[in-house]
Amino acid sequence: MTTKHILTERPVVVILGGNILNKGIIDYCKKNGFYTIVVDWSQSAALKGDLFLCIDVKDYSSIIDALESRHITKILGAYSSIDLAVPSINEINRHYGLKSIPSGVQGNALPKSEMTKIWKENNLLNRYSKVFKSFEDEIVSLSSKMELIFKPNISSSSRGITILPTSSPREALEKAFKKASDESFDHNAIVEEFVDGQEFTCEMLGDCAGNVSVYAISVKYHTNHAARNKIAIKLHYNSPDISQQTYERIAKAGKACYKALGLKSCFGHLEILLKKDGSLSPVEIGARSSGYIAHPLVSLASNQDFLGDYFRILNGGTLLGKDYICGNTSSMYFFYDLPPNTEVVHPCSLIDFLPSQIVSVGYNRDKILSKGYKFLPPQNDNERIGFEILYGPKELLNIKNIREKENEFISKITNNGGFLR
Repeated sequence: MTTKHILTERPVVVILGGNILNKGIIDYCKKNGFYTIVVDWSQSAALKGDLFLCIDVKDYSSIIDALESRHITKILGAYSSIDLAVPSINEINRHYGLKSIPSGVQGNALPKSEMTKIWKENNLLNRYSKVFKSFEDEIVSLSSKMELIFKPNISSSSRGITILPTSSPREALEKAFKKASDESFDHNAIVEEFVDGQEFTCEMLGDCAGNVSVYAISVKYHTNHAARNKIAIKLHYNSPDISQQTYERIAKAGKACYKALGLKSCFGHLEILLKKDGSLSPVEIGARSSGYIAHPLVSLASNQDFLGDYFRILNGGTLLGKDYICGNTSSMYFFYDLPPNTEVVHPCSLIDFLPSQIVSVGYNRDKILSKGYKFLPPQNDNERIGFEILYGPKELLNIKNIREKENEFISKITNNGGFLR
């Protein structure tokens, strides 16, 4: 059977990025009989799919040429968890006659400067935020009034982020600015008022008709082992510790942020802060989802086919605009986060300590099961040491129980007594 014949018989999904965290997408496609084409710049990418193309995910012209040269005339859709690959997703979907983000709009969800500008114009942003091309005295003046957070304008994986206290020395401010600008694709840095509050993610999908649905909301927890850098170690979807009223407020704000940018026919992955005064402030949005989040985490929490609905709307389907929050089940993206400079003494995993009603439907335990492996503090998302995709009844999968079991796990694996976080 020729390659051409195989591809004409099975729905084709193009996945931009061969990172291991996209395995959830690969698993979904295999389960549904889809033919997967993985595109990645590195020949050593962790995932290869049914067909692998070694091309930069940003080079959509070369990707389309490579697909056409293999006689691919129809696809179910293109997917990526990489912000910088969103233009490629759009161009590939448009090339194959699928629905896509409207022309002139996709750039609204890539540079942080653009999204925050639009949100401010729509009264959705309630904190100071400004893009700088170079370090200016204004930043020193700002530091005298507030804590600041420095971010790359266009980046991914929590790279280049620094949080500094009020009245930080100029040298520290310049160093933080350089770190952010060096990591930014356009070498611009965002300087914002640092807001202390609870961070959430809001996972959305919008169709071509302007309907937007919120499928799940997660409570976001960060490591204590990376100074003040914001590296997520837990995303808890449909947590029982959050009130329905709060979920509904976040869902309403999330849809307003999505629509303000003019987004359609795409995912919306919004990070948003609940400030101590009770107000909500959007942090940033991506017109994409991420690997195990797109499948299975959001689907488990919402009892909806999140990834399947994405492919459906690309092919002209519409949504009800209904939100799927506050169900009876919960899911969690749990990243292992151990004290720096400790090592694996007794190899084990968190699942060894959880009740049987909470299951892990995906994991990476390579490092925590390697006796003698020494833990170092992560500097970005890619340096996290492993994970579990947890799923269970809402009343059992709560943060108190998870932290207690995590403490038991840390005590056992490191033989150092552990600690609660």
